[in-house]
Amino acid sequence: MLLALSIVALLAGPAVYTFGRRNRIARQILDGFIFITIAGIVTVHIIPEALVGGGNLAFVFLALGIAFPVVLERGLHGSFHAAHGLVLALAALGLVIHAALDGIALLDEGLAPAIILHRIPVGMAIWWSVRPSFGTRSAIVVFAMMIGATGVAYLLGAPFMELAEIRGISWFQAFVAGSLVHVVA
Repeated sequence: MLLALSIVALLAGPAVYTFGRRNRIARQILDGFIFITIAGIVTVHIIPEALVGGGNLAFVFLALGIAFPVVLERGLHGSFHAAHGLVLALAALGLVIHAALDGIALLDEGLAPAIILHRIPVGMAIWWSVRPSFGTRSAIVVFAMMIGATGVAYLLGAPFMELAEIRGISWFQAFVAGSLVHVVA
């Protein structure tokens, strides 16, 4: 039941976003909400978890993540669009890993309501960022990958708990969070 609710909440994100886009004021509010949500999830949720799980080396990966889009843009000769696309693709991979961690967290009935509720703005943010850059089909693929990762982690639970404790995942999350900090800034 909790897994189904988390999937419904994730998929409700695009519907809420699309419905709100019809009104100019609602669109501005939603864009601001999504922007703040992305910044909030990165700074309040992902970065602290990555730093706790990854130790001091996670700070290095966070700094590398912040520098990555700048280096990438310069390497692509100032092509902001190409650099932005690669960072979004990296962020999508980070979201899939985060979705697996959400699946594990759903096993804790105390955490489950928060996990379910936070997936609505995550769904909105995916629709807001992936669809315009890569198209509807790509956004659907990201949703499918997130649902799959959440479902597998939820259903397999214990083996994924061990995997979630690997420092490499925390380092990767710190790197992705750093890249997202740059994009949001």
